[in-house]
Parts: sequence; C-alpha cells; structure tokens
Amino acid sequence: MTSIQFPPDMPGRLHRATEKVKVMMKSIPWSPKQEKEQGPSRCYLMELPTELLLEIVSHLTVLPEAALALTNKRMFAISGEILFSKSLRFGRDFAPLFHHYRNGHNFVTPRWSFLNLLENSRMKLCSKCLKLHPREAFSARELRRKPENRTCNVGDLAGIVDLCPCKKLTFRDKLDLADHMRIRKVTLQALKLEFGRAVDDRYCWHTCTEQYGPTELKTSLFPELDQDDQLVIRTEYQLTTENGQVGKEEFMTPRFGCAHRSVDLWVSSVHQTTICRLFDTFCSSCQRISVCSACDTSLKCPRKAPFHSEKSGKATYSFSTQRSLGGTSSVPDQTWAAQRIHPAEPSIGVDNCNELCPWTVRAHPALSFAPSIEQEILDPGIGNQPISQLYTSIDMI
Repeated sequence: MTSIQFPPDMPGRLHRATEKVKVMMKSIPWSPKQEKEQGPSRCYLMELPTELLLEIVSHLTVLPEAALALTNKRMFAISGEILFSKSLRFGRDFAPLFHHYRNGHNFVTPRWSFLNLLENSRMKLCSKCLKLHPREAFSARELRRKPENRTCNVGDLAGIVDLCPCKKLTFRDKLDLADHMRIRKVTLQALKLEFGRAVDDRYCWHTCTEQYGPTELKTSLFPELDQDDQLVIRTEYQLTTENGQVGKEEFMTPRFGCAHRSVDLWVSSVHQTTICRLFDTFCSSCQRISVCSACDTSLKCPRKAPFHSEKSGKATYSFSTQRSLGGTSSVPDQTWAAQRIHPAEPSIGVDNCNELCPWTVRAHPALSFAPSIEQEILDPGIGNQPISQLYTSIDMI
C-alpha cells in the first residue's frame, strides 16, 4: 500500500493559509443591522403594526390564536386572553348527560389538541392525567408511545378526580392539596393559642355556582386530613330547581356526587326513602342508597324534604357527600383510584347495571307485606332505648 508523502514545509503552508483567512474575514464589513435584516431570526409578521395584527387574529380560530399568543411577548399582549377560553380548559362536566362516560371524549376536545401542539422534546402528554409533564416523568418505553396511550410514572392508578365544575385533581394535585392542609393545620394551632375558640376549624377551600337550564347547583368543597392521614373531601350542595322536578330529564345536571353516581338521581333516590315504613338504620335499601358500594362515598341529607319558595315556585335541596381520596404517600392507592372519573370504568350496559352506571335511579322497593306497628316500626326505631326516650324525641311527652 502506497503511503502519502507530505511536503516538508506543509505545516508552514497551513499556518499561512489560516492567517490569510483571518485577514479576509476581518476585511468583510459587518454590522448588527445587517445581521438583523439578513439573519434567519427576522420575522416579517412582527414588523406589521398592531392594528393589522389585530385584524389577522380576528380571522383565526381558537387553536391557531392560542398558539400564536405563545410565540412572543407582543403576541401574548395582543391575544393572551384566548388562553383563558373555556374550550382550552377541562370540561366543566366530564360525562355527557344520560350517556356513559368514555375516555375518548377527552381526546377529541380543543384542550387536548392544543396540548398536542405544545408537546416538545422537554414536555410530553400523559393520557391519564391529561396534562403535560416533564420528560423525566416518563419511562423510555412510554416516551415511544402516542400521547393517547402514554402514561406517566404514577402508573396505572394515575388519573383525574372530578370534584366540582372548576376543580379537577390529578394525583400530583392531590399531594399539593394535602401539603396545603398540613400547613393550614400548623397555622391553625398557632391561631388557636392566640385567639382560642374564635378560630373556626371548617375550611371552605372552594365554592362555585353552575347553571344548567332551569336548575342551579351551588357546590362548596371542605377538605381535611383525618387521623389516618387520609385526604377527605366533604362536598356541600344546594340544588335549586322547579318543584317536584328533581331527577327529571329536562331539569338534570351532568354532575357526579362521586365517580359513580349522578347527583340528581342520587338525591331523587334518597327522597324515595321518605316512603319507607321501616326505620332507616334497619332498612338495607335505605343504606344502599345512602352509600356508594363502589367507592364508599356517603350522601347525607339533614332534611329529606326540600325547602319550597312560594315566591319563585322552586325547591332547594341541601345535601352533602363525603369521600376519601386516599393516603398522602407518593404512591397512589386503590382508594384514590376508585374516585377517578378518568380513566373511566369499562362499558356498563343495562344487563350489568350497578353503581358504575351513574344514570340509574336507585328505587326504594315497596313492601310486599303490611307492616305491623310493633315489629317493623317501633322495634327498629326504639332499639335498646326506653320507650319514654322515644316519646320525648317525638314531642309526645
């Protein structure tokens, strides 16, 4: 094999050639203005006056305008309000009225399409949290999946709990809320030392009111950490609708009292227990109606009969639900998973209808026999208490 022979003065030639290139580069005239005009960073759109940009933006739909608003500070000042559009946020209600909820509903929303546009090498979408996470929140295998099939490191128990029209919690949001409650607990102890009983333990974290046609639903959220360090959410409702129309199709709201029961139909079922001729504590049907067998969420109605307003002709139902979102460790548990509204449970049909079918009325079955005063009414109501105590409780003595 023939070797290449370099001239003995080769290093000197290379040195002289390098110096010549340096001299040539220094002789070329250069200015920042020239770089601005000829460089690739020039954007002719941003050189237009603001009134023309406003005219262009007025012809855009939501997604292009939102993407344009995030390109630079000037466009954000012009179109930043579009980022607060309801269509780019979580839907106020996950489930279409009188239809079983499907995971695919969230993958055809403008919000999901917008998040797809924002995906880049640093931020990736999670199909269970329905949010962008840093790339480090996914395994290498998940990063190769499509957004609709990708799951973050939280795993199969990742997802979203729907608390009210405004509040949707991912598992990471739940941990943030638990930390918030711990900080509040420490603050409360300091305040009680200073002000004593004047400090109220009840904490209304959020309240909102939503209108559904002729029906109005006010929701208030009261979170707390119990003795077992479980995050418990008490949700208080005030549902106002036409007299005698609660649970009727044209007056329904698509709200859930938990992940498995419609608020309206749940309340309607509870009010059917007023016809029960047995004491509630001893009636299995009443007990089944008041507690969800899928997630142990309980519904409480201090007053089964609604408040009727003669002036407006409407009835207001006051009730509350209480549910646990599980422990506060960094790993989700089954209690949390049972409360998720996304991902949804498998399809439920008429034949296998149970708690996982939210649009089911839990009818209180009629008695198949004539109740006796002693065995079916007085005995369950009295229990072990003396008869005088029972009479006192009903103002008979």
